[in-house]
Amino acid sequence: MSTLLAKDDRISIRLMKDTHEDYSSLLKWLNDEQVLRYIEGPGTQYTLEQIMDKYGPRARGEHYVTPCIIELDHALIGFLQFYPLQQEEIEAYEAKADKPQYGMDIFIGESDYWNQGIGTAALRLAIHHLLDEKGVEDIYIDPQTWNTRAIRSYEKCGFEKVKVLYARELFDGEYKDNQIMRLSSKPLTNV
Repeated sequence: MSTLLAKDDRISIRLMKDTHEDYSSLLKWLNDEQVLRYIEGPGTQYTLEQIMDKYGPRARGEHYVTPCIIELDHALIGFLQFYPLQQEEIEAYEAKADKPQYGMDIFIGESDYWNQGIGTAALRLAIHHLLDEKGVEDIYIDPQTWNTRAIRSYEKCGFEKVKVLYARELFDGEYKDNQIMRLSSKPLTNV
């Protein structure tokens, strides 16, 4: 089975591997102060063991979440994961229960590549994979409401704001609000 899911001239998205290189990259990114300002919170610290415990089952295909590595010109620069929405998410997001509904998370871990459109381009590749290759009907993404940079990127890719879930996500010891956004393979009708 090929680990490459999508690519363009410079960017590729591949399945995360159960390797030291992939775990070490995640360890670096998830301990970077700049990255942590947007995910998890600046007070968060991870060990290699914690990374392997959380992402190992995913990388080995033992979990419903599919983890991916984003590469730019073959250099590892970011992380993306997608997953079928679970019942609690379907209810909270008011998603359709009878059609394939997926959630997605993405970040560029190498801050030197921020603000260059790389995250948006990688997101578009992942969207194409989910809609065209996996037959997903709707994709949901849930940035925190204050993360306007991410929200703008998602809107560029066609995501639309659906609703706000208040005090949804723990961030640096405090619950923050999430902006639920949806991209549909069908035009939105009830928003």
